[in-house]
Amino acid sequence: MSAELARLTAAQAKADEVVRSVAEVPEGLVLRVSVTDPESGLRLATGFVTYSVDSTPLRLVAS
Repeated sequence: MSAELARLTAAQAKADEVVRSVAEVPEGLVLRVSVTDPESGLRLATGFVTYSVDSTPLRLVAS
């Protein structure tokens, strides 16, 4: 195995681990989280996380 292939294999394993640790079932407001290898530009993993917004009432202001 070449050094580059070994590096990419290790990077892929870590990317999978990171995304698994934060990924959630997409429901409601979601963010897409991806891990990209900066040296090759390859996207190694993608997942989704949900978030909520505090309900602050909006006011309509006439201009």
